[in-house]
Amino acid sequence: MKLRFLFSITLLLFFTLHLNAGFFGDLFERTNQDVQITQEDAIIEEEVVYEEEVISADDYIDSVEEPVDIEVFSDSQDGSRAFDENEVYADEDGEENPFVKAQSIFLSYVDKPEKIYLSQHASIKIKAIVTNENINNIKTSFSKHKNITVLNENSPWKKTSSASYENSYIIKPFSTSVTMPDIKISTTLDNGKVQSQTLHAYKPKIVALREDKEFCLVLSRDLTLQSHHEKKYDEKSNIVVLEINASHANLEDFHIPYALRDGIDEIKYNGFNQTIYYFAIIPNDIKLFKFKYFDLESNKYNIVSFPIVLQDSSVSTQTYLNPEESRFALYKAIALLVLAFIIFLFYLKTKKLYLLILALIVGAFLFYIRMPISKIILHENVKLRILPTKNSTVFYVTQEKIEADMMLKKDGYIKVLLPNKKIGWINEDITKN
Repeated sequence: MKLRFLFSITLLLFFTLHLNAGFFGDLFERTNQDVQITQEDAIIEEEVVYEEEVISADDYIDSVEEPVDIEVFSDSQDGSRAFDENEVYADEDGEENPFVKAQSIFLSYVDKPEKIYLSQHASIKIKAIVTNENINNIKTSFSKHKNITVLNENSPWKKTSSASYENSYIIKPFSTSVTMPDIKISTTLDNGKVQSQTLHAYKPKIVALREDKEFCLVLSRDLTLQSHHEKKYDEKSNIVVLEINASHANLEDFHIPYALRDGIDEIKYNGFNQTIYYFAIIPNDIKLFKFKYFDLESNKYNIVSFPIVLQDSSVSTQTYLNPEESRFALYKAIALLVLAFIIFLFYLKTKKLYLLILALIVGAFLFYIRMPISKIILHENVKLRILPTKNSTVFYVTQEKIEADMMLKKDGYIKVLLPNKKIGWINEDITKN
């Protein structure tokens, strides 16, 4: 029973020590329980509709007697032709054209949104039926579009049956006056010949939302605030760092209108899913951080909010950063030392090897957390970043040569504490110069 009790106390102390996480070291390791999400109706400002006539892909194919945009080129060296030698074909100018006039690619929309919000990541699904089985690849090109971007032009085609292929493309309008793209599909046969067909654009409605001082400019089907951290930035402002996950969202546009300064330090894509690490510097008189995003499922604004609770970033999971360490930290170290000594006494009494190993582990951990902080010399114009990434925002630049505390190393970056108590990441290569 005594040994079990002793082992339980050891685990409890280990767990307590690991709760001291630094703000910039392990930014997003906790789920916040204080986030409030409410909903309100969105107000549509305007609807912009294409003026051109609407023609579906199926109607278009049925409306023409001759195939459109089918080009099959021969690369044979002997001049042989892939069609009847006695038959002559003419192009639009009446001149003979040695192209095969047999339709072997059929295109249609499987799914297309008839209404698209401004800046939305909208998905269109295309189906291609290729009757020729001897193809090596399928390439897609987009043309004639205006004020709209195709975000995944190189999306690979998926074969759904022996002659059927499907693909989904993400489009984003950035104006209320847009022209959708014509989509051209080209296939290469085993013999080197090329076939192509064009699916002409359809005409959706483009809808703009009214501007709002709390609207973060994001439209999403599912947005989750994974974590948030707040700390003092200077005498007049605080810095808030968010980790946000969303699907079918334009997270790259995330912006808090009332922020003094903000930006996205990192963005990750996984198909239709996105993750961003965002920071905002806000006035310190703001006690509630709040923003709205537009929910595409309910067609309403969702309001996300949480109270500003400044966190102490003076403690790291690896080292104590404050030279005047707290009495509580000292008490924990003494407790660990006593625990290691008691375990060792039990070992001397029972001669059980696992007790000796446990005592050594506790002692080693005590030595690890009590190691003195390493120092590093930073020269003038060294840039401190918010996150340990290449594109992270620079929030401070050293003005002179100074000595800093080296706290943590990660992915080629070093987390440092400056004499003015600012904490940030520097490129590790700087210390090698």
